[in-house]
Order: sequence, then structure tokens, then C-alpha cells
Amino acid sequence: MILELRKRWSRGIQLASSYTWSKAEDTTQNATFFSDSTTSVVSALPEFVAGINKGLADFHAEHSFVLSAIWQLPVSLDGVAGALLNDWQIAGIARVRSGNPLTVFVQTNRSGSLWSPSLGPGTGPDRPNYAPGRGPDDAVTGDPDQWFDPTAFVLQPAGTFGNVGRNELIGPDLRTVDLAFTRMLPWTRLGAGGRLELRVEIFNVLNRVNFGPPSLVAFSGTADGEEPLASFGQIRSTQTSARQMQIGARVVF
Repeated sequence: MILELRKRWSRGIQLASSYTWSKAEDTTQNATFFSDSTTSVVSALPEFVAGINKGLADFHAEHSFVLSAIWQLPVSLDGVAGALLNDWQIAGIARVRSGNPLTVFVQTNRSGSLWSPSLGPGTGPDRPNYAPGRGPDDAVTGDPDQWFDPTAFVLQPAGTFGNVGRNELIGPDLRTVDLAFTRMLPWTRLGAGGRLELRVEIFNVLNRVNFGPPSLVAFSGTADGEEPLASFGQIRSTQTSARQMQIGARVVF
């Protein structure tokens, strides 16, 4: 479902917004072989079991909202104040998006399937089991220090595939607001269309921390009865930088 709202330029304001509510499912995109062994964000196993890879698409984001606006400030002053404040324009864009899917791993090929991604035979990671009574609805805590509840997972018996599905857990969302202040100054010496454009741009103006994916390796898988790894579920990266500001000038002639 896609909803759009637009306001054409009038009275110094222009606005556009869109909201998308979606669900995308498949069996795999780039989640096989090479990417499995190197990025460990998603995982597609060999189709030894029918439907074992069916799940949310790698790019799935249930909710996505974008709002952009331009406002020509209604300021008309004389003298020094006018020289400083007249003719400024403010543009902004806000983005809010649900998190993308994640897959939890067992580091070794505990199932013994010996499937062979790019790193060699037997290197394909497996997926663990959910603990009794647990599932994807209560396995995510949302805490960047421990995104997953480690008690929600157990190591599957050797020689079996775990029941944790591909891409059925959701990672951190994304929320950003960017602003730009622009002023056009005529520069007639450069010709009729000559002008100087001054810009002040602020990215992630609210300085929100947009967390990256957590550590997805739950177990090493080398011994029965293992406890989850201490690093499991910890987030050590961000999707966006902290607040940044830049000032620039552009000459048009």
C-alpha cells in the first residue's frame, strides 16, 4: 500500500510525503554462497528441506515514510537586517523506516550438510533452534547492548537443521532529519543569470543514533549444550553518522 500527499508550490511552501506499508517474501536474493560466508547478515541453506529458505526478502521494510518540504521565508526587511535575513529558503527531508530482516547463525556446519559456499566445503553456517515456548515475536529485546534475548535460542542437536527461519527477526529501524538553508544573491557582473548561492546543510539534525545490525552468531556449534556467545546480539556500528554540518558557496553564471 502506497499513500502520497503533495502540496504544489504556493505561498512560498512546497511539500511532498509518501508512506509505504509492504511485505516482501522470497526464498533468496544475494543470500547464497559468497555473501553468506562474508557478510553473515542473512542465510539461505541448501533446499534439503522444502521451504527452508522461504522468508522475508533481504530488502523488506514493513513501514517507510518520507516527508520533504521547501519553505521560502516570508522575511522582507530593510537595511542591515534585510541584508542578513532576506531571501533565505529552508528545505528539509525526514525519513522513517522499519528495520530490515536478520538471520541468527550457528558458526559451524553443525547439521553436517557440508554445503559449500565460497570459503570451501563444510563452511556453510547453520541456524539454531528456538528454546521451548519461544519464537520470533519475543526473541528481540531492542536493546543495542543485546538486541536478541539469548535465552530464546538453543543449539540444535548435531546432524539436524535448526528451526529458526531465514530473515524472520527484525533489526534496528532508521530515523533521520536533514535540513538545508539556502540563499540566492544576484551577481550581475556574471551576466543576467549570475548569482551566488550560499548553503548551510545539517545532516541528522536530531543527532539520533541509527544502529547497524547486531552480531548474529549465537553459538560456535562445536559442542553440545553450549551457551550463547557473549558477543551475540551486540551492536557495534551505526547506519548513519552523527550530526554533521557543512557550509558552502556556489557561483552560477
